[in-house]
Formats: sequence, structure tokens, C-alpha cells
Amino acid sequence: MVNIGAIAELERNLIVERVRAGMRRARLEGRHIGCKPLELDRASILRDRQRGQSLGQLAKSYRVSRATIHRVLREHAATTLEKSA
Repeated sequence: MVNIGAIAELERNLIVERVRAGMRRARLEGRHIGCKPLELDRASILRDRQRGQSLGQLAKSYRVSRATIHRVLREHAATTLEKSA
């Protein structure tokens, strides 16, 4: 008797391999995979943060997540440290 779980696992592995092959082909053809990068006005975010706005306020006004705002601020801090070293 054939185990239904084994058949399902085989089918799942086939699906995964087809998806990976499609992504490889797309990369080789130069197509972008995933979401488009966010276009943020980083200078305005930094200026507003220096003026005292909270992460939540910045996130609402720029319509992004708080994590995105935090990442922009962290990247700026890292580049500032690199320049001063």
C-alpha cells in the first residue's frame, strides 16, 4: 500500500524545485525578484527625527513601518561613524 504522506512529500519537493528553477531562470534573464525597493527621503527623515519626532510619528507621516524608520536611522549612524573613524 502506498503511503499518502510520501506522495504529498514528493509533490511538495517537485513544486519547490520548479519554483527555484523559475527563480534561477528569471535571475539569469535579468528580471528583478521580489518587491521594489522603497524610495525614501532619508534626509527629511533624519531632519524630522532631529526635530524631535518619534519613530511612530515618522512612520505615519512617511507611510512606512517603524522598523523601516529605525533602519534608516541606524544606517545613517553607521555611515557617520565610518566617516569619523
